[in-house]
Amino acid sequence: MKKYILTVIGSFKSEESCKELAISLTPIVDSPNLKFQHAKGILVFHFATEVSKEEIFDYIGGILYGVTEAYILTELNDEVTISMPKDIKQHLMDLDNSSDNIEMFIDMKLEKNNLRYNDEEQHDDDFVALLLDEVKRKVKKPSLDQLLEKISKDGIDSLTNFEKETLEYYSENY
Repeated sequence: MKKYILTVIGSFKSEESCKELAISLTPIVDSPNLKFQHAKGILVFHFATEVSKEEIFDYIGGILYGVTEAYILTELNDEVTISMPKDIKQHLMDLDNSSDNIEMFIDMKLEKNNLRYNDEEQHDDDFVALLLDEVKRKVKKPSLDQLLEKISKDGIDSLTNFEKETLEYYSENY
């Protein structure tokens, strides 16, 4: 399992909007906790996952579409240097434990337990499917005009996988 740092740049009006964004990341998180911190237009997430970096990047591009265009995803390794106040660093970097004094984390076990299943023998795939459905309802899809403008300006290769899928959807349904 690899650990990642996701830095999102934008205007986050409330802690609640940060938590909503964190919840939308949960389908790709395999660590016991998803940690995050925000301040002055920067939102930093730390999580571990088995998902490939390319798939993570495409997924994040989809959930951030219309929220911000600026984010950095990097694998956390021994060569990454992080400077921040000690208490925030301890909170953000410890994916195995919740932080008593800082509440900016998503407990993945609690998230799974909060979902009410009709059948108690549901599998993780069902959990992921439920979360993905929830995320899809919240994600703003680009309009056909926006996609065509981007293609005109930057070429078809500039589209993300999410944008290509959205374009395909439009071509099949209109």
